[in-house]
Formats: sequence, C-alpha cells, structure tokens
Amino acid sequence: MTNLLGVFFSSYPTTASFSATALKARCHVPTPLSGFFTAALIVLSLYALTGAFYYVPTAGLAAVIISSSLGLVDGSEGINYWRVSRVEAVIWVSSVIATVFSGVQYGISIAILASLALLLIRIAKPQGQFLGTTTLRSVDEQGNQSTREVFIPLDLGDEGILNIKTVVKPPAPWIVIYRLGESFTYPNASSVNMKIKEYFEENARRSPQLVEGGKKTRLWNETNNLSSTVEDEREKRKRPIRAVIFDFASV
Repeated sequence: MTNLLGVFFSSYPTTASFSATALKARCHVPTPLSGFFTAALIVLSLYALTGAFYYVPTAGLAAVIISSSLGLVDGSEGINYWRVSRVEAVIWVSSVIATVFSGVQYGISIAILASLALLLIRIAKPQGQFLGTTTLRSVDEQGNQSTREVFIPLDLGDEGILNIKTVVKPPAPWIVIYRLGESFTYPNASSVNMKIKEYFEENARRSPQLVEGGKKTRLWNETNNLSSTVEDEREKRKRPIRAVIFDFASV
C-alpha cells in the first residue's frame, strides 16, 4: 500500500524495515521491483547460505545499517531552517532527537503535530507586510548601468536590509500596498482587517468630519476642522490615503 500511494508523491520504494529502506535509497533503487530481488536473496540465504551467514559478525551488520542511515540526517537542512524560520528549526531538532532516542514513529509524530499546530497558528494570525519601493542599480560586463524599481517591506527590522544605505519609500503618497504571507480565510479576516486599520490610524490623514458632533459621533477617520494644536499639526504631516492594493501572491 505504501509503494502504491508513494508513486503519486515521488517517494522512494519502501521495504519491511526502515533500515532496509534507507539502504535501498543509498543504492539509488528507483522502483519497487527491487523487492523481488530482495525476496529472492532472502530465500536463497535461508536455504543455501545459512551456514556462511553464521560467521558474519554482528558489528558488520550494524555497520551496514548505520552507514545506510547516516544519509537520512543532513545537518545543513537544520542550518537552512534556522535561517528561514527558527520555529521550524526547533521542530526539526526536536524530531531528530525523538527519532534517535525514542524511535522513528515518535519523531515523525512530533514533526507532523508541531507542523500542523504551526500551520493553524499562521492561518489564524497571518504575517503580512506593508510594501514600499526602492531602486536597484546593476552594472553589466560592459559597464552599462541599469536601474529598476522593486517592492520590499517598509519595515524589515534589524536583520532585513544588509545595505544600510537602502532607502524604502511608499509607492505613492496616496497608495498603500499590503502583502499577505498566508492564505486569506474566514478565521483570519478580522485579524488582517485590524492590522490594516491600526496602520491607517497611525499613518493616514483623517478626512474632514462628515457629521456634526463630538468625538463619540464621528468615525475614526474623521476629524474636526484643523486648528493650531499639536495633534492637528501631527495630522497635517500624515499622508492622505485613497487606494489600498492587496498583494495576493501567497494566497
């Protein structure tokens, strides 16, 4: 059943034991037809080579299994996980430790359950970014210089931009571009809306009040006639926003 379903996901052929499966993977076995030759060799060993196999040391058999299983642990993958997502790196280390000390089934179970929990958290609270533009300059072999505008997050944090001279500007004074990091679904719609609303409250200039009354009767994006107060001067420095563009490349 495993080999039947595995052909739809480009998995390598499996056998009765995990060590034998790893050994076939190291031998670059491409199809389940290898199981026929394995069964034939086992039958031949039971009926004709039992006496010779009696003198094979246990350490030699263990060395074959260990050498075939070493390829299943790749330390460079952990480094890549740490660079991309430290949470996934912790999941990877936990599954490896559980596999070594408890068993393969425990390591796989920890990895699946932790990844599923992380996926649900990301879907419930997606990571989005407000985009801005910056200019990239490149020089070819002939010395010709070319420039192009690219969209990158406005706030990349301390480790986002390696070049401190990079200047990220809004795409236009009246445009906001928001890129979603995960799928836009019903459970996370309110979270995305609140994040955009908070950004507007902090960076968008309020519009003139449409309804007469105090603060309780006006909307969050409405204001009284601007006066000379400190709050109104701060409002004047904000930019009016007329359009919001959603980048759904990750959706």
